[in-house]
Amino acid sequence: MTAPVRLAVHIGRDVPDGLNAVLSALPPGVQPVAASEREALPEGVVAHLYCSDVRPRRPVAPYAVWWMAGEDAAPAAGAGVPVLADAGHGRPDDLQVSLRAWPEHARPVLPFTRAGLRRVRELPARLVGESRSDGVSWGVPGEQPAVAARDTWPTLAALASAVVATGEDLWTALAWAAPAVTDAASARLLGLTPGEDVLVDDDPAVRTRLAAGLADDELRAAGLARRGWQAACCRRPAAVAAELCRRLGVRPPAHSTVSGLTAAMDELGTPPHSLVRRRARAATAGLPGAVTSGWRPDREEHP
Repeated sequence: MTAPVRLAVHIGRDVPDGLNAVLSALPPGVQPVAASEREALPEGVVAHLYCSDVRPRRPVAPYAVWWMAGEDAAPAAGAGVPVLADAGHGRPDDLQVSLRAWPEHARPVLPFTRAGLRRVRELPARLVGESRSDGVSWGVPGEQPAVAARDTWPTLAALASAVVATGEDLWTALAWAAPAVTDAASARLLGLTPGEDVLVDDDPAVRTRLAAGLADDELRAAGLARRGWQAACCRRPAAVAAELCRRLGVRPPAHSTVSGLTAAMDELGTPPHSLVRRRARAATAGLPGAVTSGWRPDREEHP
């Protein structure tokens, strides 16, 4: 019997907030095991993950380091060594983990689709949504905004030309791929890069003007929305676990229980509960190997 592929995890005094979520999201066939100096490692260990407070002077390669939030400086892990951190505590190239729940039914809504939905709903062609501590509003830039109920924010995030949001409402906006403007604290909290993933300013009036500019520049808004959505997706534990395995060269056994169709959809970034996935499963259900391991759309295989 082939030994499972194992990732040895070295934990110190404190456990990172996102560690359990990332280990639980490792690909099927990759098994995390607790490492101890007093016991020999089990068979099948192919890589190591060290919490930064227990990283030895000579780590066993290949390895990754989890940067603990209380430390003053990021570990100098070396070239090619992945560094993980809880969201808001890492550097731009680190694998940052957010434990925020992904908004239900959220999926990226592209600018062309947003414009079409606004036309169908007889909404303004240029629409900016704004979420503040005192409530939610929407309207045409330069005109008096209309007040909306707090629970309409996800809908605004999916329809607006651009949004102004902070805190958790920013996370919701990014999940719907809304071009977003926020403050510096919210960008840091989610590990976002100002000017790349979101536009940032601490003055509410300036944020409103920036959102109005995005509503007038669909090309810039589309690029910002795409990068913001990708940044949010990359913070999710499953995405971090998959990227960690890729960087470490950890591969599940060849006979994985994951459907090849599912793997192909994952590579394309298809949302988990999207209509595209349901249609793909329905269309391929009768094909040989469609719901078993190894099948891929670009291969013709038979039992």
